[in-house]
Amino acid sequence: MKKVLTIIAACLLLLNHTQLVKADNEGGEGIQFTHGTWQEVIAKAKKENKLIFADCYTTWCGPCKMLAKKVFPQKEVGDYFNANFINVKIDCEKGEGVDLKTKFGVSAFPTMLFIDPANEKVLHRVVGFRPAEELIKEAKGAPAEAKRAESLAAAYKKNKKDRKTTEDYLSYLVKVSDPKAEEVAIHYLKMTPKEDWHKKDYFWLMSRYIKDPFGKEAAYFFKNKQKFIDENGFKAEYFESGLYYGYAGDLADVSKKEDFNQKKFDKLVKFMETNAFDRIESVKDYTNRALLINVGDYNGYMDVVEAKFAEGLAKNPKYYAESGFNLLNRLKNCTDKAVHKRAADLMDDVIEQQLGSEELDMFSLSIGYRDSYEFIQNAGIDGERLAVAKAMSELFKNIEQKHRRLLDKTYKEAQKAKADGKTGGRTIPAMKMGGF
Repeated sequence: MKKVLTIIAACLLLLNHTQLVKADNEGGEGIQFTHGTWQEVIAKAKKENKLIFADCYTTWCGPCKMLAKKVFPQKEVGDYFNANFINVKIDCEKGEGVDLKTKFGVSAFPTMLFIDPANEKVLHRVVGFRPAEELIKEAKGAPAEAKRAESLAAAYKKNKKDRKTTEDYLSYLVKVSDPKAEEVAIHYLKMTPKEDWHKKDYFWLMSRYIKDPFGKEAAYFFKNKQKFIDENGFKAEYFESGLYYGYAGDLADVSKKEDFNQKKFDKLVKFMETNAFDRIESVKDYTNRALLINVGDYNGYMDVVEAKFAEGLAKNPKYYAESGFNLLNRLKNCTDKAVHKRAADLMDDVIEQQLGSEELDMFSLSIGYRDSYEFIQNAGIDGERLAVAKAMSELFKNIEQKHRRLLDKTYKEAQKAKADGKTGGRTIPAMKMGGF
């Protein structure tokens, strides 16, 4: 208890600064985003004769949050986008956003789309964080980029056998993360002698676009795996594991358990055994969790998660902040209050474990309090427990902000050291990622 009071007292000194951080998001001079269904957005864009600007994001995406906080609120950004576009934010893991993500081939976050409402054609894509001036430049250039894309596509269609034409089109598609890049990349690989596929200039295409572990391209990789490892190191090993996890994830992408293709999964398991893959149980676990989420069996999913938390927290008090949060992130579409109550109880364990640790990690604790408040709200819990959770969440927001500034600072220092030839550019401290 003494430890908790000490923490609260320290955080109260930072509360005023926390309020200032919150105020940074207010003002209303930036981009004004339209709220409504996708069809309502299209209708409004047609009525006002404007293109649609769609910010495709996820709640866990760091660069997405930076855009929302640092770029979209700026006056010059708002002035241009509000005058020329109907602006909309799309959560790609919730509601209509799930289908829109598939419809527009969004595979990375953030992805910003410039769309013609007349035919819902994507005129231009911007992937990743952009400062204000660069984002405005991209927006102004969207019509020209659309014409360039059409020209490259027409040239490719006319002369697919020409290597330079294929390279030019593929380079553009890769740059904007266009889903058509996969088809063109495979075509380009087929134009390239297999004996060269292990080379870095071509292997990155394989690692990004070859997804079928039973396909001809993957078969060549497995037959010559050591050559790929010698040339590409751990990236070749990641490619192999990515084939297994990706294929298993696709199998688990069903709405009913009976639609899961057990025969294909058993075939995958035997294939991994043949290739002496050492994380088969991890693939099985991943597939089971993905299946439970996709079919809406959240209670079954929580049975698995609670066992993982018990094991993880026993070994590491910072388990939740380092990887466990990814497991509970999967509850965002769950509406069952009882499930969120189970998640809230898990967060109590997370906070208790962190408070009892000999080396208290304030950032880990701040993440715990923040997410605990969210699950308590979703569970419909009120009274003292809700009030305490809300108060502690507010107090610890400032700790999280300070930690993010520290990560930004160390990243810049690491990149400068890399430029000076002193290190490889790795950020310290680096957050361990994992989970789902």
